[in-house]
Amino acid sequence: MFGRYLINFNLKNIPVHKSDLLIIGGGVAGLTAAVSAHDRLEINILTKGKIKQSNTWFAQGGIAAAVGEGDSTVAHFQDTIKAGGELCDKQAVKVLVEEAREAIDFLLHLGANFDRQDGRLLLAREGGHSLARVLHAGDGTGSAVAATLGRAATKLRNLRLSQNCFVIDLLTKKGNCVGALVFDHDSHKYEAYLASATLLATGGLGQLYLATTNPLLATGDGFAMAIRAKAKLAGMEFIQFHPTAFYGRGNPRFLISEAVRGDGAYLRDGSGKRFMEGLHEQAELAPRDIASREIVKVMRKTGADYVLLDATHIPKSRLVTHFPGIYHYLKDKGYDMAKEPVPVTPVAHYMMGGVKTDLNGKTSLPGLFASGEVASTGVHGANRLASNSLLEGLVFSRRVIRYILKIGLSPIETDLNWEESALPIAGKQPDWHSIRSSLQKLMWENVGITRRKKDLLAARERVLEWGRRINSYQYDTSPAWEVENMIQIAEIIINAALARVESVGAHFRVN
Repeated sequence: MFGRYLINFNLKNIPVHKSDLLIIGGGVAGLTAAVSAHDRLEINILTKGKIKQSNTWFAQGGIAAAVGEGDSTVAHFQDTIKAGGELCDKQAVKVLVEEAREAIDFLLHLGANFDRQDGRLLLAREGGHSLARVLHAGDGTGSAVAATLGRAATKLRNLRLSQNCFVIDLLTKKGNCVGALVFDHDSHKYEAYLASATLLATGGLGQLYLATTNPLLATGDGFAMAIRAKAKLAGMEFIQFHPTAFYGRGNPRFLISEAVRGDGAYLRDGSGKRFMEGLHEQAELAPRDIASREIVKVMRKTGADYVLLDATHIPKSRLVTHFPGIYHYLKDKGYDMAKEPVPVTPVAHYMMGGVKTDLNGKTSLPGLFASGEVASTGVHGANRLASNSLLEGLVFSRRVIRYILKIGLSPIETDLNWEESALPIAGKQPDWHSIRSSLQKLMWENVGITRRKKDLLAARERVLEWGRRINSYQYDTSPAWEVENMIQIAEIIINAALARVESVGAHFRVN
């Protein structure tokens, strides 16, 4: 639908920065890679916004790892495969669960503070897990982990962090990724970052949907730039909807962690009936795809816009201690979760698919690696097991660095006689806000929790129409680039959803 690059450029006319490794993204995957290098590589990290705006900072639940008594990597493996609808890459899952303890030790060595009881790590149970194995730091594990990694990163001599940088496209030459083309919002300049290796760690794409837990910056730019660079993607039909976001308006929505249900909270319909009981052996702790579909079914049956999350039987002291962020957020919204049920609804949360990688994070495009949500390592299959996401970023980013250090660095691109000038400059700008809002509504209604062929076909035609309107011109603003990326990714998701006729995991076809 779109050309190779979103804008014209001439490397001779813009600043050029060089490093051994370019990391695009400053969440758990990007920061883990940087810290794991231990100053053995010259690194540039680029973040789209401020570093605290990554998806990692919003992660509440925790990190799954078989470190408790009675647990094992075999049990973690089996739970992950089962939750993933048997579509997980078994070798990748084996790597994930067997290197989890090492990843946790890595964080502890850096000073991470997980919740403990009598000196022992306190473990929670979440959806799809057969027992408690999730390490957490209150209900803000993501921000705690990111802060720990961030502190370690600031001590690195060979690291340069540049925030507020919109990465427009990956730069490729002779079939190799050689860096990225960037617009720096602070300097208001186009710049090029060239590197021996590039790590894509850009996070998710939740903002394609009308309701999501993902921050406003999560427009899937990494997926789109990989598509234009001809890297292979996989599993793009598999988008996870989290069952319990606080019901309200606006985007993003506030997530109420699965750990609340792990602590014993119930899901009830408007009459007070527990509808998950008897439906699944784990009741409220059924895998997220099952819980989300059942909530939608109940909402349609009752005509309600939400169901109720009931934690009133859990002692208030426990709720305040274990879930301080959630408790006080809800209190500010007029709900005391210790005294009354809270309205919740499923929302878009996580992309299981992404840029296809091997066990060392290598993509099909030489010179390009991927880790975290933007990558498709194969560990999640059709539905991610709760709290495996932070773990995936930790494990596979560490593997990326080990691999790069083992094979050595290729030469950095030196030829700056490079000009792209295929696109005419657009005259009148489209209404990007209107297109974005319409696309989010379309994806929510037609490519959501349940999917029909006729809805998918109608959505594809609308997306293609938007693409035809805008893809022949160059635009010069980040809202434009975001919408271009969102349209390109939407087409890929819809095509993948049409191609997979059977229902599995988070992809549920009703015809």
